[in-house]
Amino acid sequence: MQDNKISLTSAIFMNINIMIGAGIFVIPSIMAQKAYNLSFLGWPLIGIIFTPVVLSMAKITEYFPGGGSFYTYGKDGINKSVGFLSGWLYFLGYASISALQITGLRELLSLQLNFTIIHEQKFLFNLIFVVLFCLINFLSLKLISKIQNAATIIKLIPIAFVMLLLFFYWNPNLRFNLANIANLKYTIPLTLFGFWGFEASCNISHLIKGSKKNAARAVLISFFVVVFAYTIFNLSLLHIMNAQNLINYQAPAFVDFLNIKFMPLFNALNIIVSSTILISFIGSILGMFLSNSFNLQSLVKNNLLPFSNQIKKTSKKDSPIFCILAMGTTSFIFLSLINSKEVLNSMGNFGILSCFIITFLALFLIQLKRKEYLKMIMPCLAFVSCYIVLTYSWIIIGQNNMARLIASIPLLILTILGIVLFKIKEKANGKK
Repeated sequence: MQDNKISLTSAIFMNINIMIGAGIFVIPSIMAQKAYNLSFLGWPLIGIIFTPVVLSMAKITEYFPGGGSFYTYGKDGINKSVGFLSGWLYFLGYASISALQITGLRELLSLQLNFTIIHEQKFLFNLIFVVLFCLINFLSLKLISKIQNAATIIKLIPIAFVMLLLFFYWNPNLRFNLANIANLKYTIPLTLFGFWGFEASCNISHLIKGSKKNAARAVLISFFVVVFAYTIFNLSLLHIMNAQNLINYQAPAFVDFLNIKFMPLFNALNIIVSSTILISFIGSILGMFLSNSFNLQSLVKNNLLPFSNQIKKTSKKDSPIFCILAMGTTSFIFLSLINSKEVLNSMGNFGILSCFIITFLALFLIQLKRKEYLKMIMPCLAFVSCYIVLTYSWIIIGQNNMARLIASIPLLILTILGIVLFKIKEKANGKK
């Protein structure tokens, strides 16, 4: 059995690869709007706030050594209905985050690469992007895995490059207005976007060699390595561009501020950076489409939705075709109805964190049944962390409750629709 397991070092690197995605190129400009030159501190802030969540997510996997899903955690820890709600909210949350990623990709192509037609025809290109990502996910899992591995290596290049530039472009005149510290709280739901996917790494905890504590060690070490990388990356952007230019032109435009006079080098660097960032977006969206499609398939495999027997069918290449189409359709709905990246980010936070709250409640009840009273402190702290992020996700959507409610309507409607479909199926199963 040891031959089928991986080392702690391998687990740490795997977790880092899962977490680092295109979000680091989308979020810094929005963070700068909130806290200006202090915006880079938003990353360590969320690192501190979210530590109990990361620890609790790592802990619950120990109670399901054969692997689990959010449906399984909710079902076994509480009941079947709550398990379904957990898996469904997770699906909707990541559909919203995928929509945000596609928005970032569209803006990269239109603003950085000057494809203005993409900006002018948003609806058409949203449809094209969604269809394209669905079609690619119909390929064999082996081929998709190779694409993902290549994208993982490529997406690290611009991040490492910008981090190194800090040594050469340190700006001693960069001002840090301490009055902006109070605004850091508004970066909390934004920075969280850069860490989504850490929970996927928790699912390999049972495959790590050595002590049972290695799972928590791998998750924690990788999480804080990514916190450090994001912080230095964002700080370097501020020194290269300054906050106002970061707001106006966004992170991918940093090459324009390197003051490179040799035009062939400037053009080559621009092409390389733009291409790697483009590949990073594509790799992140592909991975999100596939993983969330399999999350939905876990619900239909358990016969929780109408037509589950038909929906759960896979292609000859083991692709969950109908679940991929459902993922694409839901993402397209969010793209069509919501233009704000802040709203898409907050909706994603609502869906995923609601799923986490259910999971931590399940963990709390499991530990209560086992009389592990001291261990129950961590899920309690995780509840507090989720509450903080949800509170500021709600605040950042709009200036009044009506605006926030309107922005949340697509997520509310689809959540209610999922519950209704589940109850219809449950009733039908009861009659058999």
